[in-house]
Amino acid sequence: MKKLTTSHKSFSLLLGLSLLTAVPSWSQDAKLEIEQRPLAELPNSISVGETVQSRMEKFILEQGLQDVKNNQKDETGRIVLIEFATASISAYPSDPNFVSSRINAFAKALERAKIQCAEFQKNIVSTEAVLDTGLPSSARATADAEQLKREGMTQEGATKVAQALNADLKGRANMPQAIQTAALYGEKILGNKMSEEIRKKGLDPSKPVDEQVAKTIAESESFKNAVSTVASARCTGIKIIASFEQNPSSGQGSIGIVTVWTEKLHAIADAIVTNHWELIQRGEPGKTIAEHVPNDVRTLLTTYGAQLVRDEKGDYVVMAYAQAQPRTKNQQSINSAYEVAKTRGIGLIRSFMGEALETNRELLDAEVSTVFTDSSTRYQEDSSFAQKSKSIGMALPISGISVAHQWETRHPANDGPVVGMVVKWKVDSAKIAAMLLGLNQASGAKAAEVSRGLNGGNSSGGASASQGGGSVPASKPNKSEAYQGQGKASRDF
Repeated sequence: MKKLTTSHKSFSLLLGLSLLTAVPSWSQDAKLEIEQRPLAELPNSISVGETVQSRMEKFILEQGLQDVKNNQKDETGRIVLIEFATASISAYPSDPNFVSSRINAFAKALERAKIQCAEFQKNIVSTEAVLDTGLPSSARATADAEQLKREGMTQEGATKVAQALNADLKGRANMPQAIQTAALYGEKILGNKMSEEIRKKGLDPSKPVDEQVAKTIAESESFKNAVSTVASARCTGIKIIASFEQNPSSGQGSIGIVTVWTEKLHAIADAIVTNHWELIQRGEPGKTIAEHVPNDVRTLLTTYGAQLVRDEKGDYVVMAYAQAQPRTKNQQSINSAYEVAKTRGIGLIRSFMGEALETNRELLDAEVSTVFTDSSTRYQEDSSFAQKSKSIGMALPISGISVAHQWETRHPANDGPVVGMVVKWKVDSAKIAAMLLGLNQASGAKAAEVSRGLNGGNSSGGASASQGGGSVPASKPNKSEAYQGQGKASRDF
């Protein structure tokens, strides 16, 4: 768990700068955590001469995020990972497929941001695993519980989770429900792997171990692969907070995005697909969905992708921004483009869910087979992970998706028409639990089959895997476990 200590500067909002005058919500809502501030209004997000890298640098300076990006922590000491990612627009503005090419560039930039997130998480995960071994087991549990509470977990949940993470438990069937989420279960698997290697050296993993011994283990190829898998699993929930576009007078254009990741964003995304809301503090009321949607159409023109927000009731909502290009300027073509944009938006929500579900499947497969693989390329466009996530997302029986906003404008680079849709899906734990139950039964049978194969057909091995409930554990929620959350209210997401 996170016992890294690094100095960080105070989080200050720099007022009075030109761009900030167009985004008053960020300065006036300083009490809102960074993940929940509405998207900034960026009427000049599309440029001809200024690079997207330059615009992104100016953005985090003007928004008071420079210190957070440089130190990876906010004013409360939470790890807040802010990343820049760019991608080229392959088609020129005169090309009929210009808008589709822009959308592809958004997707590629987001994939790169996730790869950068995974690389950052590798260092964190590996360092935490080494630091853990330098403390006696009781001290590890105390430190873990304190960190979990800082990251937004309820006090009772933090204590249970910390104890489970530091207990001598093996096999998913023996794991408490409290840690059967992607992030927590991954850390437990990694901890068990470290303990196993320590025992091989004739040492007691429950007692402090020399740091050099732990570092030697952490440098082994198999442990690095385990770290890679766990690190990638921690990057679900990443959110785009600003996007920029450059269309030079000659040459290819480019897209640049600024993303934010925190443990809380990931924990909520994890809770959605594992139905473990009891670990997450109920969020205080946030903004209405209308307030989350930018008013400026040029901002909407450079906004694409799915993100998790909290509405005015404190309920969690997945919002997706999508767009399409009408083939002609007549109304029929425009109406058809709206339908394409809506379909793309729904697909983005499904992909958001599919990625989190496939992450859980990956960790179960790793635990069942005891084989970890290097996941550093999992987010690349042609990766099997991306294809599996998309396949799972498309099969999800998600209902209740509705349109939050629609818009149309002309792109300044070619004066061509563009239409957009903002669609929303309100998280409903009861429906999710039913959905996951069916998925679990299928994946649990698959896990049992894999386990039987590894054990030479031994049925006991398969039972152990299947008893874990498959890759995405779910339990029937009672009224007190509804997705609104447990524990006292907190502004922390």
